[in-house]
Amino acid sequence: MPDTLPPRSARTQIPRPSAAAGAMPPADAPHPTWPAGLAWLIALALAAACVGLACRWRRGALRAWQAFAREIGGAFSAKNRLAPARVVGTVRGRDFLLETALSYEDEAPYYHTRACLPLRNAASFVLGLRHKSLLEEAQTRRDPARLPLDDPDFERQFFVVCNDLEALPAVLTRETRRELARYPDVEVYTRLNEIEWRRAGEERDARTLLRLTHLLADMAEAIDALPPRARTLSERLADEALIEKGV
Repeated sequence: MPDTLPPRSARTQIPRPSAAAGAMPPADAPHPTWPAGLAWLIALALAAACVGLACRWRRGALRAWQAFAREIGGAFSAKNRLAPARVVGTVRGRDFLLETALSYEDEAPYYHTRACLPLRNAASFVLGLRHKSLLEEAQTRRDPARLPLDDPDFERQFFVVCNDLEALPAVLTRETRRELARYPDVEVYTRLNEIEWRRAGEERDARTLLRLTHLLADMAEAIDALPPRARTLSERLADEALIEKGV
């Protein structure tokens, strides 16, 4: 073997990769630019997609209310192309109303879905019921049981105000309590001539609307079956005031 390297000119030359072969461009080469207006077109396309998804999401409540109206044989009306207004009909022989409403009972306006049925309510039974938030559950977990329901889990999850605790088990049956526990924001209010349920925002599930409406009808029938109880007008109005104070 030769003891010395061959002259440089005789060595095998390794070709340098060219730009055509995929080499990186020089550091001082100008960066490629997008065609004029392409960035705006992409931004507009993304905005249009977001608007489309929002409209589809908003129309979910519209479709749910329409399906619910067909299920009960009621009449549906809409506020506009995106939002439902109300459903009116008859449920178990009682006039029924489903609507969206805005209440000012709290510090901030509360937009919600509500459904109501009329009552005879000869017992003058008044009830206010609201599902606790997680924070409220933690704050009240050591409170003593005071309801005659033998259901500590329900009492832990709900605020309940009632003017006739003896009649409460007949209205809040085990099946009723189990169904109410399914909904983290449900409220039920029984006044002298009406019972209603509420949920925050626009309810977007037709099956939930149907389940809560049948639940409301069950409670209405139980209340109207209670024995009559004599109450003066002032006593009845004071009982209704318990709802705003306690729930």
